[in-house]
Amino acid sequence: MPTKLAPPPPVAPETWRALLAATADFAALEPWGFACDSDSVGLIDPVTGETRIGHVLGNAGEVFAAVFYRRAGLRWILSMLSDSSDPEDLNNVDGIDCLKVEFVPKRELAKEDLAVLKAAAFKPAGKGLVWPQFRSSEPGWHPWHINRAEADQLLADLPRLTAFCKLFEQQPDLFDNRDVTEIPFLPVSLPDRPLKPDDLDWRPLLLPPLTGLEPFQATAAQLEKLRALKPEPGLACEFDCTLMPGGSFVENGRPCFGRFSLLVEKQRGLVVGMDVASGALTPGEAAGRTLVKALLMGKSLPEKIFIGGSRLQPVLQPLCDELQIQLRPASSLPALEEAVESLSQQMFGRGML
Repeated sequence: MPTKLAPPPPVAPETWRALLAATADFAALEPWGFACDSDSVGLIDPVTGETRIGHVLGNAGEVFAAVFYRRAGLRWILSMLSDSSDPEDLNNVDGIDCLKVEFVPKRELAKEDLAVLKAAAFKPAGKGLVWPQFRSSEPGWHPWHINRAEADQLLADLPRLTAFCKLFEQQPDLFDNRDVTEIPFLPVSLPDRPLKPDDLDWRPLLLPPLTGLEPFQATAAQLEKLRALKPEPGLACEFDCTLMPGGSFVENGRPCFGRFSLLVEKQRGLVVGMDVASGALTPGEAAGRTLVKALLMGKSLPEKIFIGGSRLQPVLQPLCDELQIQLRPASSLPALEEAVESLSQQMFGRGML
């Protein structure tokens, strides 16, 4: 029986009405006609001082939206803009943290969306991609309905993005001769007049440092079972734990992604163990838990475990040291990649991840 999803946290009716009015002002400008996703603007929250980055989607004629990146999402969008991120790396999804209002066909609206629009007596201007859909994205989770605090944030940010777009429409050379990561910041308090180029504070916004993942701490019961396994000298394995967009869980009424883990013998390519954990777990906790399960499934301790890069090394090093397993970062995991491809073909007849 499917799990019943909890309704989204309530937003005050007057907030919805004000937010929909701000959304209508933004849509009427049709900024995707002159702005693209690399034309970003910096916003400083007037209450908390938090930095956010806003931009417009729609220049490619596919997705029409206003997006505001926050917290960890700042690093994600800046890495995308600077081409320093690998688009094929599924772990990049863990960096997406943003709020979005997208204009979609009415058929794509959930019943919760329709209820909000009906209560606010919303009437679209035109037909087609004119129905606003508000969503929150957080690492590990599927996009979901916005809550009260997020609605307030959008209500503060959307008119500011609209004001910037009005300036950009009049000054199409605004970004000429600027580095892609040089961001124009708006004043904390907007002037009581249209924005001017002199109002902008251009800053080179550099990538924030990566936040290291916490070491995994196995329980006493887990360690007891693992120590009872027979060490197998010469056995080398490859291990990875990554987000699986095709798999989902429901946690506290909200859908999240799955984190797929695989432990594969390096020489023979045999799958030693695999597991799917909830995306609600942090990447480090999921990697640690699933490695424990994979080792117990294999019923022996390898001499070496190779992992892709150094991302999971601080997470798994204490456990591997405890079990006297050599943990080796590697630039590629060919046995694991081949196993994933084989499993994908067997289960789905196509790529699984």
